[in-house]
Amino acid sequence: MNLTHLHLMMSHAAIMAALFSAILFLFGFFRKNESIKRVALVGFVFAAISAIPVFLAGETAEELVEDLPGVLEAAIDTHSDFATFSLWMIEIAGIAALASLLLKNVAFFKNSTFALTMVVISFVSAGAISYTGYLGGQIRHTEISSNAKVQTGVQGGEQGEAGGDKDDD
Repeated sequence: MNLTHLHLMMSHAAIMAALFSAILFLFGFFRKNESIKRVALVGFVFAAISAIPVFLAGETAEELVEDLPGVLEAAIDTHSDFATFSLWMIEIAGIAALASLLLKNVAFFKNSTFALTMVVISFVSAGAISYTGYLGGQIRHTEISSNAKVQTGVQGGEQGEAGGDKDDD
């Protein structure tokens, strides 16, 4: 395993933790359930911590794939630029969540203004980190790229004249 593997594996963990925590926090907010909100806050701390090695391993991952056939430098640059924004957003969510967990008896963290602010922060950070993952996927997964071209003459898994052999028997 190398840093590129770490980058790919941990990115999925950070994305899923952020998405799960945002949805769970929203659920806890509407249910007015402090226990559910605390579990979501722990999830944001995990997402924030796991996003750090993902970001740090990104440069090594870039060096490994940038010269591969079919990899566009523009896709890497877009992913890298958005990753910086996403890291800041998920770290803000993680710090706010950690502060709330550690200072749970402070009035500021008990009021609905903080909870509503946390809902907004959680969805912005989860959306940002998810979009960053999507952009990263476009680097090597051309099938999800908006530039993907559909091959003409291919139907139902068979290759026609444009794709090669076709058994006419």
